[in-house]
Amino acid sequence: MISILAKILEKFTIEIIPTLPMFMRTPLYLNILKLRKVKDRLRLDVTKKNPTFEDRLDYALDSRANLNNSGEKLHNFNSNVVLEEIKDGPVRIYKFIPPNSSKDKYGIYFHGGGYFAGSITSHKNLISQISNDSNLTVYFFEYRLSPEYNFPSAHEDAKLAVDFIKTLHPDDQSIWIGESAGGGLATGLVVDKEYLEKPDNLILLSPWLDLSDNFEDKKFFKNSDVTIIIEGMFEVGEYYAGEYGTKNPILSPVYADVDDFPDVLIQVCTDELLYNDAIEFVKKLEDKNINVQLQTWDGVWHAWQFFPIKEAYEALEKIVEYIKSLEFHSSK
Repeated sequence: MISILAKILEKFTIEIIPTLPMFMRTPLYLNILKLRKVKDRLRLDVTKKNPTFEDRLDYALDSRANLNNSGEKLHNFNSNVVLEEIKDGPVRIYKFIPPNSSKDKYGIYFHGGGYFAGSITSHKNLISQISNDSNLTVYFFEYRLSPEYNFPSAHEDAKLAVDFIKTLHPDDQSIWIGESAGGGLATGLVVDKEYLEKPDNLILLSPWLDLSDNFEDKKFFKNSDVTIIIEGMFEVGEYYAGEYGTKNPILSPVYADVDDFPDVLIQVCTDELLYNDAIEFVKKLEDKNINVQLQTWDGVWHAWQFFPIKEAYEALEKIVEYIKSLEFHSSK
């Protein structure tokens, strides 16, 4: 029953709604995503009591396949951009090269997916659009995923990728872009006092900046968020953090010291569970006089930038505007 419902919802998500007029898409997606959340809830209820490693792996593999499928079909790859794999990297690293690429700055994309999903397949189309429109060469790296690998595996892989990419651009301005868990991963590197390499600018899309369930205000959004199940999010966070704990500042930067921090752009929607992660982090940055821009959207959902809707194109346009503005201003 769950598998049949999943197939129907997937067909509507990636085949039917994108063909409809733009004004119809957002309200239809809101309803479809609510049904997908019900489907996810049914599956969670089956395994929520002491899930085995095999349960977790089955869920992760399904999620990876679904994210790859939707990522490939909800946006088109921009054919102006050249995508190549870096052959001698310490992890899998890919390079997006737009026409008329800026010569003095580059980007690194930290992908989301709850630390258990995400790949070049799921993200390449969206990144190609950002790269082309901003004239920014963007690097994308794949890191080890949960449940096979938990913290600090992704953190270590990210360090290897950033260090390697830095050797290719020793004197250029660096822009890190992270969405969801990737936003937490990128920010975690910035607050890691033992890691010296930092970006000039940081762009965060619906960032997961608090893996803990310490703040009651998250529960206020449990029904308004049409994609994330709060109990599942907390459980995934606890499992991923393991012995390090969900309040470790590298895993949950809302608990970190942000005295030394780059300029930041954060995009988040007002109905998602991670909204207060962003608000709390913005307050921390503002208290330290860090240059931060917060952009919010109403009536959408977590990581809406991946969907073919008007609000996503607006958000991507603002990201491009921010990147282009960095020709005249950065934190260094």
